[in-house]
Amino acid sequence: MKLTLKCVGLLAMATLFLQCGDPTEAVEEALPSARLTKVGIQTLQAAPFTHTFAVQGNVETDRIANVLADFPGVVREVFVEEGANVNEGDALVRIDTDVLAKQREELLTQFELAETLFERQERLWNKDIGSEVDFLQTKTSLEALTRSLATLDEQIDKAVIRAPFSGVLDRVFVNVGEMAAAPMPVVRVVDLSDLYVRASVSDHYAGVVMAGQPVTVKAQGLEPIESQIRRVGQFIEAANRTLDVTIDLPEGTRALPNMVATVHITDLALDSALALPSAVVQQDAKGQEYVYVIKGDQATKQTVRTGVMSDGMLLIESGLQIGDRVINRGAARVVDGERVTLIEP
Repeated sequence: MKLTLKCVGLLAMATLFLQCGDPTEAVEEALPSARLTKVGIQTLQAAPFTHTFAVQGNVETDRIANVLADFPGVVREVFVEEGANVNEGDALVRIDTDVLAKQREELLTQFELAETLFERQERLWNKDIGSEVDFLQTKTSLEALTRSLATLDEQIDKAVIRAPFSGVLDRVFVNVGEMAAAPMPVVRVVDLSDLYVRASVSDHYAGVVMAGQPVTVKAQGLEPIESQIRRVGQFIEAANRTLDVTIDLPEGTRALPNMVATVHITDLALDSALALPSAVVQQDAKGQEYVYVIKGDQATKQTVRTGVMSDGMLLIESGLQIGDRVINRGAARVVDGERVTLIEP
């Protein structure tokens, strides 16, 4: 009896299969995308592409002077306060000249005597009286004293330390009553109108960096500064295999000498290029780079050749073209030739 019922059940199932067909096909017809891998795509478009690299540098200026006293002496007066703007030639500090003044008085007395003797000797000489030797001696003595007076006056004038150029009196290193003598500077004058950044670049970039290339200078507390390379050094330091580059800073920046700056140098600038996020490009066991592109409803493996990377974007040099639909989400879950469906936006 049980055997008869079992046979009847199998016969019924067979009849059902013949009438309805394969149930797997029926499910796939009802849900055609239930087993397809969902992926996201990016349609390639041309866009500008730039590549930069960063180096460290220092803010410098050639217009900074630690002014020394021309001769040792006691500081008698400071004319300008620290932080004040000064013009070229302004008096800043005066050194004591009492000893020099007394020397000048003595020299002036000798000069007046020599001048009187010369005038008398000259009158006699013009009347053919006296010897030529006496005339020449008085003349030479007067000329020597004249030069000595001029030298002493110049030395007294140098007792007043003046600004070598227009700028800011940044520091006064001595106080009134202290001795000023080399090599200790007396004042420091700084002109911030001609600042620049000096940076060291690896010799790997020799021949790549050149004058006129655009750069962005960044420093703590400052807004990014757009500039360009003014000069590229013509010598590679053997110790660290670097060469110098100089970047001008525009007037009015708040940068200060010896400030540390990061220089971002643009070594590649393309008006139109194809680029993809670096995470989209994969690499096979042979080291070949590839992406998956959508052709119809299939994922197709496409080998590519890439270039430099900038801000997470990898330059595509060959293998793709404008309009290609590249899988940028879910690429790790597909294989070449697999049918896929797109993630709903």
